[in-house]
Amino acid sequence: MAAQTIHAEQEIFVSPSFGSRLKSMLKLDFYRLFHTPLLYIMLLAAALIAALILSMSGMETVSPNGVVQKSIELTNTWQIVESTGGSAVADNPLDFAGFANINMIYIFAGLLMAIFVAHDYSSGFVKNIFAVHSKKIDYVISKTVIGVVSGTGMILTYVLGAVFAGMLTGKSFDVNMSGLVMCLISKACLMGIFCALFLGIAVFFRNKLWMTIIFTFLFGMMLYPAASVATLSSTVVTVLLTLVAGLVGAAAIGMVSSFFLNKRDLV
Repeated sequence: MAAQTIHAEQEIFVSPSFGSRLKSMLKLDFYRLFHTPLLYIMLLAAALIAALILSMSGMETVSPNGVVQKSIELTNTWQIVESTGGSAVADNPLDFAGFANINMIYIFAGLLMAIFVAHDYSSGFVKNIFAVHSKKIDYVISKTVIGVVSGTGMILTYVLGAVFAGMLTGKSFDVNMSGLVMCLISKACLMGIFCALFLGIAVFFRNKLWMTIIFTFLFGMMLYPAASVATLSSTVVTVLLTLVAGLVGAAAIGMVSSFFLNKRDLV
């Protein structure tokens, strides 16, 4: 009888498996994600960015000193999926208008995770998370997945916004459909390494949301050229390379984020 009691007590205190812990963490985070108005605001913002780029392409503006400037003329709707403005940004880092393209979505996904993490720490909710058998690595993986899923959703709404604006402005829709699909998949694959990096920044600064936002924008703009590797000429090879880069990068940076969490107090 005593032996059975001891065995029962041991079963009660057995730590849940990695799979069950991660499933529980993901379930919690997805519930919070889909009940967060900010997600839907960012999905809409992604669509509006695409629509504005197409609508304002080729427009002329006059600066205070009388210099006439003209934005890049877009003749094809799908040019904005290929990160139009990326090369201009690389040539002129101070041309902040050039950052308004599909790569902005990576920063949006990073900001969403930053707000999640900052709220967890400022509210003390993070203590409850780790009190119910969740490990630090579970937290990192779950938040990264949330970033990738929300970022991929923003890519889709960006495309929808581009299609809608392209129809209104009469832009061409001629494209190599295979290259377009491979380009979008490659963009989504790169979301892994970007989200892992932005999550690392978020867990480092924890409840200092303003610092997280500054460094998310800073690193995001610095890494814009890397995201431009996915073009309308993308192939299956491009997808595989970006997938490997996304997975390996996310794993490596995730380990660093987990290290930060393990070495610092939950306050």
